[in-house]
Amino acid sequence: MSTTNETRHSKIAAPRTVEASRDQQRVAKSLWPVSAAPNGKAAIEQLKDRLREDRVTRLALMFLDRYEGIHLKDTVVDWMDDQRRLRMCGKTAINFGCDSLLGLDRDPRVQQALVDSLEEWGLHNGASRAFHNAALCEEAEHRLARWLNVEDTLIYPSVTLANVGLLPALAGKGDLLVVDRQSHDTLWQGAKIAAQEGATLKELNPCTGEALRKILESEDYEACVVAVDGVYSMTGDIPPLDELDRVTREFGGILYVDDAHGTAVVGPHGRGATAMMLGSLTNVLMVGSLSKAFSCLGAFVTCDRPLKRMLKIRSSTFVFGGPVPPPYLAAIIRVCDLIESPEFDEILGRLRSRVRQLTDGIRSIGLKMTGGKSAVISVTVGDIEQTLKAGKWLFDRGFYVQSATYPAVPLMGGILRVQVNAIHSVEAIDRLLDALEGLKTAFQLPTV
Repeated sequence: MSTTNETRHSKIAAPRTVEASRDQQRVAKSLWPVSAAPNGKAAIEQLKDRLREDRVTRLALMFLDRYEGIHLKDTVVDWMDDQRRLRMCGKTAINFGCDSLLGLDRDPRVQQALVDSLEEWGLHNGASRAFHNAALCEEAEHRLARWLNVEDTLIYPSVTLANVGLLPALAGKGDLLVVDRQSHDTLWQGAKIAAQEGATLKELNPCTGEALRKILESEDYEACVVAVDGVYSMTGDIPPLDELDRVTREFGGILYVDDAHGTAVVGPHGRGATAMMLGSLTNVLMVGSLSKAFSCLGAFVTCDRPLKRMLKIRSSTFVFGGPVPPPYLAAIIRVCDLIESPEFDEILGRLRSRVRQLTDGIRSIGLKMTGGKSAVISVTVGDIEQTLKAGKWLFDRGFYVQSATYPAVPLMGGILRVQVNAIHSVEAIDRLLDALEGLKTAFQLPTV
């Protein structure tokens, strides 16, 4: 800070009244250099200091520093191949942390559909869908609806933007929004916005019809939305959707299911956990992912045509979130071609066979696990540090799995999260099981 500014600042440092103080502070701020604050620190340094004071940021930074070298977070993958091998941290490992569950990211037909559309559409159609849609988007929504046996679907750029935009659009002032405690963070982010706009937000815990009934009986509301995951992202378990739907309908509400981890994997013809548990998607709102088993980009919600029109108006992330680029829409349509062909049964059957192979093997070892109805299987470890070390132990032996700890799971509920893909070989899963048996002894893992 210059001498002139220091002198000017010193002259207004002792205000005689509150109003004078406020005026003088405004004057003083206008005299500070753009890049500096009164204490001599640059504005960006002050910002970082303030962010470090936040409890979550402080704990996360402490976590990253304390477990540097073993946590395997925020890493860089140098290459990957068709056999689900990757090169990371100077080592080659089989990737069991990939959510491209059907392996369609490596399917040459899906890749070619994306490439071919570039000539016609370019990289991006360059406008909000509130102004215009690429014809490919209309076709993709129609094809998804036909696969799911619903009237229509509405595509969003991601599951996150779908949840953050849809829940405030569905539950407003005077309405009740009930969210399962174990639901994905993006459901909670959307729910918090709805609550800020006037909806009454209640947590469902435990996730049972009985607990839900108690909430619905005790609250006054004009309309009710109950939001829950179809497949829990960390454990791979499926909540009692049929029970929740029955109670929700009894009280005149609508069930909203984020079925991202069930899309194209769980249930009849891969229509998801929601379709498997309820039999139909007609009277439920199901959000599905287009970036996991579809290996593309985006998300969708099931709806009919009048509701679709209203969601376009009411959902801010549809208006302001940007569109899915046309090349990925072409890839989505190509995946729908595969889904509607006999080949899809083979691909899905192969995935489910690999899942059974892994779950049967884990049970024979005696390890404590969850999941198995989807492609997510989690092996229980417990302690945070032990969980991270166990994941690194497997990585050093050629297997990458995700070490999930608090707050993604309970404090002492650390897990090794394995995602099985249809293109994993039988031999790769056998080798992973051998490694898990060695891990059980080395770390004295919880058993059943």
